[in-house]
Amino acid sequence: MSEDIAFKIQLGLILPKLKDKLSSDLTGIVRELVQIVSAGSIEEDDAALDIDSIKEVIMKDLEIFLDKEIFPVIEAEMKSSQEGESTEEAAETESEEEDATETEEESEPEDS
Repeated sequence: MSEDIAFKIQLGLILPKLKDKLSSDLTGIVRELVQIVSAGSIEEDDAALDIDSIKEVIMKDLEIFLDKEIFPVIEAEMKSSQEGESTEEAAETESEEEDATETEEESEPEDS
């Protein structure tokens, strides 16, 4: 896929859907993480509330979530679809071969 097409898909399709469907829930999760980190930090330890650290944790969790929950389902669907297509193609080929055999048998003169 070209970079231009991928970029257009990302901006025009994926990001708006993520914003529409996940934004409020994900914001709530991040707020909860910030509260947990804040509650466990000492006042002198300003680094504990660093937004980059929070972002790093969330990004790792999102990657783990996608790898364990989303991609296995999609992979299984893709395999099933590919296997279904292979089965259909094999059935079509077999049907075409049977038709060709029947046509050959009909066109062969019978010995008397």
